[in-house]
Amino acid sequence: MSITDKTRKVLWGRSGNLCAFCKAHLVVDASAVDAESVVGDECHIISGAPSGPRHDPSIAPEGIDNLVNLLLLCRVHHKLVDDQPETFTADTLRQLKANHEKWVKDRLGPSAQPEPVRIVRFAAEIPKHLTLVTSAKSLLDLASGCHGRYDDYPENLIEEDLDCVGALLQNLTDWVDLGLHEPHERISAQKSLADNMSGLDQAGLRVYAAREKQQLRGGVLAPSAFYALHLRIVRQDDPGQVPLGA
Repeated sequence: MSITDKTRKVLWGRSGNLCAFCKAHLVVDASAVDAESVVGDECHIISGAPSGPRHDPSIAPEGIDNLVNLLLLCRVHHKLVDDQPETFTADTLRQLKANHEKWVKDRLGPSAQPEPVRIVRFAAEIPKHLTLVTSAKSLLDLASGCHGRYDDYPENLIEEDLDCVGALLQNLTDWVDLGLHEPHERISAQKSLADNMSGLDQAGLRVYAAREKQQLRGGVLAPSAFYALHLRIVRQDDPGQVPLGA
C-alpha cells in the first residue's frame, strides 16, 4: 500500500505544514528563479520494514500507511527519531503528534480567530456640551488626529447655505485625511477652512465642536485610542445655544 492523497492532505492540514518536533515550516517559498521546496517528510511511527525503527510485526501491512501511524517532521528530526528509536518510542511519537495537532488546532481553529474590529464608546468621554469654534486654527486643532466624525446641521437649510456647509465638511475631511505633516500644509488648510467659516458666518451659521476619546478593539492588535470629532452647525439665533459659564 501507499499513503493516499486524502490521508496526505489530512496529515498536512492537521499539522499546519509544521514539524511536530520543532514547529519549523515545511514548505519554503519560491525564489525569483526556483519553485517552492518541500522540506518535510511524512514519517512512519511504526516502520513497515522488519529492520526498520519501531517495527511491530503485530501491525497489519494495511495499517502502516494509515493516518494514525503517520507523523509530519522536518528532515532533521525525521532522521533523529529514526536513528534513536529507543529514545523516541512509538508511544512517545504518538503523544508528540497528538500534542502538536492540538497546538495547531488551538491556534488556527475557529476559537483562535481574532475578535471583530469594533469601536467602544465610554459614557464619561461623550461630550455633554460642544464649544463654539471661532477660528479655522481651533477647528483644525480639534479635528487633527481624529479618525471619525459626527456631523449635525439644520435640516431646513436653503441651497446656498447647504453649499457652504457641504464645502466646510468636505474640506475638513480632505485636510484631515491628508495628515498635515508639514507646516505649509497646515497653513494652507487653515486659510482654506477660514474661507469656509467666513461663508458660514455670512450665512448666519456657527460651528460648535468637541472631541470624544473612544477605543478601537478587536483584530490582532492591542486596544488603541480612537478619537472622533463632534461637529455641529447651527443658526446664530438657535435658542439651544448655551453660553460658556451659564
